[in-house]
This record gives sequence, structure tokens and C-alpha cells, in this order.
Amino acid sequence: MERFLLPPPPTDHRKGDDPMPKYESTDQLYAVLGSTWRKAFEQEDIARKFKSLGIYVHFIVHEPEGELWLMPDATVHEGAWDGTPDKPEVRMEMKADIAHRFWMDKLNVPMATAKGDIKAKGPVSKIFSLLPVIKPAKKYYPEIARANGVSLDV
Repeated sequence: MERFLLPPPPTDHRKGDDPMPKYESTDQLYAVLGSTWRKAFEQEDIARKFKSLGIYVHFIVHEPEGELWLMPDATVHEGAWDGTPDKPEVRMEMKADIAHRFWMDKLNVPMATAKGDIKAKGPVSKIFSLLPVIKPAKKYYPEIARANGVSLDV
């Protein structure tokens, strides 16, 4: 009896199983995400909306490891921060590839949250209050990612 080996199942890139991570290093991650937020905060309407929230937002990113803080004055801090409040009002944790899919507008956020791909902590009202800030900021991501050597494939 002949035996045939079946090929492995195809990789489902929608599930974040991409064998090549989007970000090669923490420095590249900071160059892209930090620059995206800085560019967004240069826009008066986006900065004003964020400042009106008066909150600290802490992003924890894995693979590569990094931290990004959005300060109440619409500034960005990359890395660990000594002035950390006891608890940020909003904390978001995810893998860098999930963040890439989010910024490329190719991620079902409620599903990713339900599956644990995104871990969100903080009052739901404050998390949702970020949406009017994040949505217009997304338009800057592709250009900044491409300029920093990040593939736009999802």
C-alpha cells in the first residue's frame, strides 16, 4: 500500500499566522507607531479631541517588544516611562502583527478582542472615546510604515 504525504494546510494570514513578522525590531516598531501618532497629533482637530479626553493610554506590543504611551497633552512616549501613573486609564496589549492589521484597517476589533488577540483594560467608555481620535489617525500609517520598510501586506 502506497503512502502519500499530504502537504501542510495553507497558512491563514487572517489569523495572524504570517511566518514573517511585519516589524524587524523594536526601533522599527517605534519609528512607525510613534511617528504615526506624532503625525496625527500635528493635526489640530485630532490633538484637540485627544486632549479633551485627558487620559493616559498605554500600548504594550509583543514580537518585537515595545511600549508606547499617549500622554494627556497629545504627546507620545516610546518605551518604559518613569512617570507612569498608578494605572493608565486605558491599556491595550497585542502582538505587533495584530497592531499592523489594525492600522491597515484589516482587523475585526471586537472579534480580535473576544479571541484575546487584543487585551484591552480600562473603562469601556474611555476605550470607545478613543475611536474619534484613532480613525482619522489611521490614514497616516501606510505611508509611514512603507517609508520605514514595513510591508503593507496583511
